[in-house]
Amino acid sequence: MSLSEERVQQKSRAKSKAPAVDSSILMLDLLASTTYPLTLSEICSQTAIPLASGHRIISVLLEQQMVALDPSGKKSYCIGSKVFQIAATVYNRQSIIPFFYPIAEILKNELHKSVFLCVPVGNKVVVISKVESSINQAINLFIGQTLAMHNSASGLAILSMYSQQTQQSYLQIEQNHDPDIGQQYQEIEQDLARSKLLGYSVARDQVDPQVSHIAAPILNLRNEPVAAIGIAINSEGLSPQLCRSYSKNLIQGARQLSSRII
Repeated sequence: MSLSEERVQQKSRAKSKAPAVDSSILMLDLLASTTYPLTLSEICSQTAIPLASGHRIISVLLEQQMVALDPSGKKSYCIGSKVFQIAATVYNRQSIIPFFYPIAEILKNELHKSVFLCVPVGNKVVVISKVESSINQAINLFIGQTLAMHNSASGLAILSMYSQQTQQSYLQIEQNHDPDIGQQYQEIEQDLARSKLLGYSVARDQVDPQVSHIAAPILNLRNEPVAAIGIAINSEGLSPQLCRSYSKNLIQGARQLSSRII
């Protein structure tokens, strides 16, 4: 079983007050994560949605252009044009992206590391752009990837600039979904205090423990965090001194981006 299949099955087992909505999201999530069209039977099998319910839901998603019939002739489904339209609308609203590229190119050439840009969306951060270094191994981040704030360098950098009340509210919300977070409170609070003091955050990649990320917050004129710029580094031999060395350029890049944000 693939990671995506396991994830959607775990979600499908959770009780919901709006099962049709959850089932729709499960279908879209599955179709977005596969590289080939799926039949309705395959979709229902991998999401544990009853076939009769799946048929009703897929009909509505087809009508709304959230999914589409694959033109190959086999009655299978893929992501529809409306999903791309919505994604493009949200993406184009990120006015920081045009300013990110020239600064990221400079950082890439100075540090010889891949550079990425994240923005906060609710209680998560989302990767919206990246510049790969030809010298460095490709980073395990993709456009659209969603990361937990307290588990990512970008999220910690952004969260550290929020008020303590907002930080506590975030942790309480997260604990409702994951009770184990209560055991990490002290460590998370220390990470946030350190991040605010130093002006940057460091965190291990949640997928590849051999990679670490360093990120600095990007602020608007009201001193509110609107994004974070980061780099990916091999975790082996990553010392506090080396982090400080990399962070100088990164913080400078974050300040340059901040100066362009209204």
